[in-house]
Amino acid sequence: MIATTAAEHRPSIPRPFRVLDRRQETHDVVTLAVAPVGGVLPPFRPAQFSMIGIVGLGDVPISISSASAHEHRYTLRRAGAVTDALAERSVGDIISVRGPFGRPWDLERARGRHALFVAGGIGLAPLRAAIEHLTATDTTAAGVTVLVGARSPDDLLFSTWLRDLAGRHCAVGFAVDADPGGEWNGAVGPVTRLIESAVGATGRRPVTAYVCGPDVMMAATIAELERCGIARQHVQLTLERNMQCANGWCGHCQLGPVLVCRDGPVVDASALGDALEVSEL
Repeated sequence: MIATTAAEHRPSIPRPFRVLDRRQETHDVVTLAVAPVGGVLPPFRPAQFSMIGIVGLGDVPISISSASAHEHRYTLRRAGAVTDALAERSVGDIISVRGPFGRPWDLERARGRHALFVAGGIGLAPLRAAIEHLTATDTTAAGVTVLVGARSPDDLLFSTWLRDLAGRHCAVGFAVDADPGGEWNGAVGPVTRLIESAVGATGRRPVTAYVCGPDVMMAATIAELERCGIARQHVQLTLERNMQCANGWCGHCQLGPVLVCRDGPVVDASALGDALEVSEL
């Protein structure tokens, strides 16, 4: 097979990727580290996604959850035939990858401001590269806070990495939906309960927020941020919809005026209006 250079990479053409590592994150979430067969790894920017799948079965949009730009990791939850099959892949198996696609986070907006990341469940995955950039390689932000919500302590993703962040002068907060008892030291309830104190702890610095999670969680987060004085123009979201072509051709991912695969997945909260209240069919 002829090697493909980064300059020659055409994201719309499916390519075979080999599974290099498989990690069981929670009972229903798996992370696959993959690399192209006979080619170079295409570059990506934080929050971009690829269409990954199994030849003959189909593919699904999955955000790149790598902390480093030098690897491709995909963190996926079992939610159907394709994700179930992907979750069963082992080291050495081949999957199909198209991408990367989409609009990334605008991290320049964090310059001179406090960067507040709010994640719900698997929504932490597309935030990971951005958090890593601002905490490990970038000094333009005036501070970084990461707030993570999950159904239970056992459903929290990337726990070792999050503990490492806390050692990099990054504030990290956790919330779970119901009281698990035992030695849990985090908050109980929606992750939005952590926002007011997190904003207060910034010392009145201006805040730029980056948000990913279920639609209802993101809508509640926008409302709470506004209540805390953070206007929508300083809030970015990454959306998940039923993307199929990933090029804005088929229309399956339309959300109001937005075609998520073409205009997103990162969008400004100020551009959405009440679109998050529209259920996906």
